[in-house]
Amino acid sequence: MPTMPRLIRRLPCLLLALGLAPAAASGLPPSATATLLPATLAMASGGNALDAVVDVRRPHADGLMVMAVTPGGSGDRIGLRVGDRILAVNDRPLTGTLEPSKVMNEALATRRDLELRVSRDGRELTLNGTAAADTAAAVAPGCGYVTNRGTLPHVSDRLHPVEILDIDGRGRPVDANRHRLEAGLHVVIVGERIEDIRFDPLQQAQRSRMRSREGARAGKALVVDVRPGVRYRLGARFLDRNLSSRAISENAYWEPLVWQEVEDACD
Repeated sequence: MPTMPRLIRRLPCLLLALGLAPAAASGLPPSATATLLPATLAMASGGNALDAVVDVRRPHADGLMVMAVTPGGSGDRIGLRVGDRILAVNDRPLTGTLEPSKVMNEALATRRDLELRVSRDGRELTLNGTAAADTAAAVAPGCGYVTNRGTLPHVSDRLHPVEILDIDGRGRPVDANRHRLEAGLHVVIVGERIEDIRFDPLQQAQRSRMRSREGARAGKALVVDVRPGVRYRLGARFLDRNLSSRAISENAYWEPLVWQEVEDACD
């Protein structure tokens, strides 16, 4: 039977929304950010020394955001949490480099013991432990699907269509009714397709300027923990209560979500 999941959940069905910030905020030219985005989106499959999904798309003065943590994995055992910002790994700072993905991978490859300096709720913490010998996350065999198709609930629920822009950093998928994914964590970037009539003329103009300025970076990411035999329907929730010019300019007027899960056999 179809289910209507809550907007954000923790594992095993984890859905985390994350906006893509403009290149200006990262201090990188648009071309550099565009290069980083597909190549280093997140470590969603195959496991890694932290057993976590970390947003390494761009440098950030506040550290790299932890988007998901595998229960029982290396990161979980040393106390890493969703929402933490990683400031340094094994004495290698991640806040003063234009290549955070490269620095992080090098730091994790040098030794099995882990020392992470993280920011959490305004405090800096040091987390220590040892990476598992086999860092690949154990996932259930099988596959599932993500899709942007399906009849959305009534507009009073503020749910609107999305376009799938990227899956796991591989670029825009071929148009299809559904996209097959192996069971486990995946990062899906979507762009909102809210109808123009939901905005007044001034808001429409602001939205168009923001989209032109941000390009692909106007998309937002979901981390989806795909379970075997489940189809995940993706959408956008329109945050139109007290909608302001600033919210539109900052691309803060919507959030991505999985609005429905349905059984769908997958081989």
